[in-house]
Amino acid sequence: MEFTGLHSFFLQGKQPSLFDSPAEWYQKARWSVQKFTVNQLGLSIFSNESSNKYVAHSYNFFLFPTTFGIMDSEFSFQASSIKFLTHYGFDYNKFLKDGIPYMNEVQEKKLQQGLLAGNWKVRSTLDKDKVKKVIDEVTRWVPSAEEGGSMVLHDTSGFQQFEVQLILRQALPNVWTEPFGDQKVMVKKMSPRHRWCLENSSYDCCRKELILLSAQGFTSLFHTLVEAKKPLVGHNMLMDLLHLHDKFYKPLPGSKIFSSIQTLVHTSPRQVFEWLDRNPAQMLSNPHSLYTVRCDAR
Repeated sequence: MEFTGLHSFFLQGKQPSLFDSPAEWYQKARWSVQKFTVNQLGLSIFSNESSNKYVAHSYNFFLFPTTFGIMDSEFSFQASSIKFLTHYGFDYNKFLKDGIPYMNEVQEKKLQQGLLAGNWKVRSTLDKDKVKKVIDEVTRWVPSAEEGGSMVLHDTSGFQQFEVQLILRQALPNVWTEPFGDQKVMVKKMSPRHRWCLENSSYDCCRKELILLSAQGFTSLFHTLVEAKKPLVGHNMLMDLLHLHDKFYKPLPGSKIFSSIQTLVHTSPRQVFEWLDRNPAQMLSNPHSLYTVRCDAR
């Protein structure tokens, strides 16, 4: 795994030390995990093809926190980490423009509540400008349009497609929206009754479960790994585990709940973190379909 920063030295006393107790190390690591984010994750899946042959399928994921509706995140960059990643050819354009979204359970619950409430808001300045332009365009078209008429909105991609449709549906009860080809949304004028029928059918592309699935992004794969109940193996990956817990499961708890790293590991999703309880010989004694997360020592 790669991060936007490793250890935060902003506050005095936050620097990790070889003399730290497990509880002290955890508190310092927790501070850094909350301050920085994951920008890349590598995953190799091993399968047993025959009695003496294993095949590895390796994948590399660029990740970026979910920015959708009320969802937004703050994170920091550390100059030394940026320099390190740049030296080894890290693609920041893919990270910032094409990173796969993700969220933890607390963020997911917050998004669910927003979807159920139906009070949709757009935080991104870029998306706000796009939505404002779309609303102006559609509201000028609706009064003169006949029922059954349609228009096409261009240059809407990613979560913008959901946001544009949700905002238009919230503002105009006599229009229907649906994706139309690549980066396009079709707007149709129709009666509120006809629209109600479509909204309550399986054809609605803005169903809450579909929006939530898109916003979960990489978190869905994390859940799959947990449910697979396979060992997770990595090199020098204690910080990686803390990031996995914080970004895809739940925010890391404070010292009042966890007094040591061992407690944290034993109360995390056991299907993923169980390998920490074993020595290497035990862990590798049954390598069938072994999941391996690779991370570089810094």
